[in-house]
Amino acid sequence: MRFLIVSVFALMLVACVQSPTRNTQVVDDRPGLAFELSSSAAEAYELKVDGVSYGRVGQYLDGENRLRIIDGSHVVELMNNGQVVYTQKVYLGAGSNRVLKVGSYE
Repeated sequence: MRFLIVSVFALMLVACVQSPTRNTQVVDDRPGLAFELSSSAAEAYELKVDGVSYGRVGQYLDGENRLRIIDGSHVVELMNNGQVVYTQKVYLGAGSNRVLKVGSYE
């Protein structure tokens, strides 16, 4: 009987022990690029960075979403019906964010 009581007590004591936990966080320090548009027509422009298309510029509005790219120098172009309407060379460092102000170029 004494063995049973000691066993139950030891089991209760072991059940109260928490195993160590680890909390891991991943930090995304890639630079971000966003746009501030002066007209709603500019949202339909196609965004190209270094010749690679990233869809409509309206997807990357300031305060809503940023385009994450690698740090370094980039050529940003906005296209309307296959014609370049805006181009700018930007340098983005790690962890920095840039907002480009774009007007309507129709």
